[in-house]
Amino acid sequence: MADWNPELYNRFRRYREEPFLAILERLKLRGDESIVDLGCGSGENTVELARRVPRGRALGTDSSAAMIEAANTVLEKTEPEIRARLSFAIADIRDFDAVESYDVVFSNAALQWVPGHREIFTRIYRALKHGGRTVVQMPKNDRETAQVTLLQLASESPWQEMLGAVSVPSREVPGPERYDKTLREIGFVGINCYEHVFEHPMESPRDVVDWSRATALRPFLNALPAERHEEFLDALTERLARAYGTESALIFPFRRLFIWASRPAQ
Repeated sequence: MADWNPELYNRFRRYREEPFLAILERLKLRGDESIVDLGCGSGENTVELARRVPRGRALGTDSSAAMIEAANTVLEKTEPEIRARLSFAIADIRDFDAVESYDVVFSNAALQWVPGHREIFTRIYRALKHGGRTVVQMPKNDRETAQVTLLQLASESPWQEMLGAVSVPSREVPGPERYDKTLREIGFVGINCYEHVFEHPMESPRDVVDWSRATALRPFLNALPAERHEEFLDALTERLARAYGTESALIFPFRRLFIWASRPAQ
C-alpha cells in the first residue's frame, strides 16, 4: 500500500483532533508519566501529551516513514524542553513488545488498520506498569452514508472486479461490548468502552470524499490503477450527493469507539 499523505490527512485536522481533545479532558496526568503513542501519525498529539508530562517522557511510533518524517519536522519546531523528552520512531503496532515500561499506552485512530486486537491489547497490558492505563480511539463509521455508499459502488460494475475484495477498516472493529469482554479476559480493570458520534460541517459531498481519501478510501485507491482514480472519485461524489440529498453544505456524522482500561495496581 502506498505511504500515507500527511498533508492530505491534516487538511481536516480541526475535525480529526476533536476525539483527541475529548480524551485530554478526561486523561488526568501527574506529570511524571512515561507515554507511548502507537500510530502517532504526524506527531502533533504526541507533542501535546509530552507537554503535559513535564517530568516524564513520550515516544511516538508509526509504520509510515512519511508520517514519522512529518512528526520529526513538528518536533524540530517545539521548545527544547519538549524535544529533550520526546522522540519518534518507525515501528509497526503489531511488533510492539515492551514489559512494564509505560504508565500510559495511547493510540488515536490507528488500531482499526491492524488485525488481531486481542493480541495487541495483550501486548499493551504487558507493556503497562502496574496501575498504568491505556486509552484507544478508533473510527467505527462503517454504517454511515459515506462508507455504505462507497461499499455499494465498489460492488458494482465496472469496479467490482478490481474492488470486490476491498473493505473499509471500520468493518474490522467490533462494538464496545466485544472489547469490554476481551479486555476483562486479558486482565484489565476499570474498563469503559463506548461510542460517540461527532458531527462535522462539510461544504459539499466532495469534502466528504476528500476526508475519506486520506483514510478509508486508501485501500480502494491503492487497488485501482492511478488513471482510474478520478473516475472513481467522481462517481462516488455523484452517489454521495444523491444519498445526502444535496450538492451543497451538509453535516457529516462520524462515529468513533473509545476504550479506557487499566492494568491492576500491584
